[in-house]
Amino acid sequence: MIPPRTTLCCLVLVSSLSFSSELEDKAEKHHEELQSKNEGVVFGKITGNEIEFGYAGTLGKGRQPIDEHSLFEIGSITKTFTGILLADQVLLGNARLDDPITQFLPDSVTENSSALSFITLLDLATHTSGLPRLPSNLEEGADQRNPYAHYSVESLYDYLSDFSPDDSEQKGTQSYSNLGMGLLGHLLELISGKSYDSLLKETILDPLGMNETFYQWNDPAYPPNQQSFRSIPSEARERLATGHRSGIRVPHWEFDALGGAGAIVSSANDILRYASAFWSPETATPLKKAMELATENHTPSMGLGWFVQEGKFSHDGGTGGFASSLKINPTEKTATIRLENSSAPTVVESATGDFTSIIGYWSGTLEAGAVKLRQVLRISDDGKASLHSIDQSAFGTPAAQTRFQNGKLLCVFPSIGGRFTATHRDETLKGEWAQSSDHPLTLTYFKDAPEPLLQALAKVSTGDFEPLEGYWSGYLGGKSGLFVVLKIHKIGNTADVALFSPDQSSAPLPVTKVSFEAGKFDFESTPLNATYEAKLKGKKLSGTWNQGAPMPLELDWSKEKPSRK
Repeated sequence: MIPPRTTLCCLVLVSSLSFSSELEDKAEKHHEELQSKNEGVVFGKITGNEIEFGYAGTLGKGRQPIDEHSLFEIGSITKTFTGILLADQVLLGNARLDDPITQFLPDSVTENSSALSFITLLDLATHTSGLPRLPSNLEEGADQRNPYAHYSVESLYDYLSDFSPDDSEQKGTQSYSNLGMGLLGHLLELISGKSYDSLLKETILDPLGMNETFYQWNDPAYPPNQQSFRSIPSEARERLATGHRSGIRVPHWEFDALGGAGAIVSSANDILRYASAFWSPETATPLKKAMELATENHTPSMGLGWFVQEGKFSHDGGTGGFASSLKINPTEKTATIRLENSSAPTVVESATGDFTSIIGYWSGTLEAGAVKLRQVLRISDDGKASLHSIDQSAFGTPAAQTRFQNGKLLCVFPSIGGRFTATHRDETLKGEWAQSSDHPLTLTYFKDAPEPLLQALAKVSTGDFEPLEGYWSGYLGGKSGLFVVLKIHKIGNTADVALFSPDQSSAPLPVTKVSFEAGKFDFESTPLNATYEAKLKGKKLSGTWNQGAPMPLELDWSKEKPSRK
C-alpha cells in the first residue's frame, strides 16, 4: 500500500493554510478497508480560509500516487453545475424557471406529445418533472461499460416525440431523474446558443480559475478511440485516474445528449475552489447571484440541481468506476469533498481474534440528530458479523472485516460505507458508528435474538429455514452465466438472507422478502425487480430466476462460502 499524505496547497480563493492529520488518517482507513492497491481516494476540506487534503492509493495499476490535482469522474455532482448554468440563464433574461420545456424544443419533437407541455425548466432542475430516471430507449445500441456515450440528441428526440402521459411518473413528486437533468443540459444549449462545454467554461470554470475541470463528452465527429483524447487534453489525461469496480478496471464514461447529468471530470483542488466561491468576496457578482439562486429552496429539499437542507447543500456522484461526495455549508464557510476511483468496495472477508466472549446479539439505538434507528449486531461462532438496522431493513448487512483483540472490536461494512469501533466491557459494546459522520453507539448483549429483530424478520421471512441454512450457489442461465450466491442463516423461526453476485461486486445485493414452505423457496428483490422460485431436492434448489425474462437457476448447498469454479 502506498502511504497516504496530507498536503496543503494555496487556492486563489483561500488565503491561509493549516496542517491536520485528520484527513490523512481518514484516507488511510478508507483505502485499507474499502479499496484494492490499484485504487485510491482523496479527501479535501475547507474551514474558513484554511484548506487541507489527505489521500492514499494510486491512479491505477503501475501509475503514480493520487494527489489533490488528480482527475476523477464526478458523476452526478455535474448536476450542480447544470443548476447554476440554468440560474445564470434566468438572471440573464434568456429563460424563466416556469417556462415549459416545449418552448425551446423543436416543433417536430413536441407536436405529438402534449405531456411535455406541462413540464417546466424548474421541474427538471428539482426532479419533479415526472420523467423517469432513464429514457426507455437508452439501452438501444448501448455499451453497458460506457452506457451514455451513444445516446445522441436524435435518440433523445425520438424518445421525447413518443412520450405520453402513461410514461410519466407522478408530476410534482420528487423522483430522481438522470434523463431530466440531462435534458436540462441540452435545453441550456438551445437557450444560450452555445455548447454545454462552452457555457460551462464561460460561466463557471474560467471565472473561478478551475483549470483542472473538463467536460467528458462524446463527439460523433471523432472515432471512438479518439473520444477521450479530444475531450480532455493529453497533458491532463496523465492525471486522469483509472476507474474500478470491486477492484476490477472499468472504462471511463462519456456522454453525448445527457452530459448535463454527469459528464464532468475534476480534481479535489478544483472542487474546493468551486465550493469556496459560494462565500468568497472574490466571486464575480453575476456568478455569485446565479449560485445563490441555484441553492435556494425551490422545493422543501431541492435547489436547482442541489440537495438543500437548512442552508446547507450537497450532492453525491458515481459512474461505472468512480464515486464522489460534496457537502457545503456557506454560513460556516466549510466544505468537504471525497473523490475515489472505485465505484464499489473491494471486499476481502476476514475475522481476526478470539470472539468467544462476544458471540451472540448486541442491541442498541443509533441517534443521528432527530433520527433514531434500532441496531442489532449479530456475531457468529466464527467471528463473522452482520448488522441489522431493523427500522430500515430487517435483513442484515454482512461485515467484510471483523477484528476483536484486547477488548477492542472493529466491524467494517464496505457495502454501506460504514464501520463500528467499540470497547467491550461487561455486557456492553461502547463505541462509534462512522458513516459519512461519526455517532456514538452503545450496544447491550443478548444471548438470543432480541424480540424487535424477530418481529421485523417475521414480516419479510416466513417458514422453517433449517433445511436451507448455509450457502447456496450456482450460475444464472448455465455455467457461462453470472455466479450467484445466497447465504441463509436461521434466526428463531425466521431467517436472515444475503444475496451476492461476485462476478459483478463483492458487496451484498438487496433482499426484500423470502419464504420456504412445503419444500418451495420464494425470493424477491424489489430494487432489482427480480424474483426466484425454486424447489428443494436434497442439497439442490432448482428453479427460475426472473428479472425481465425467466432464466433457469440451480443452486448447490455448501457449508462454507463458495467461489466460482
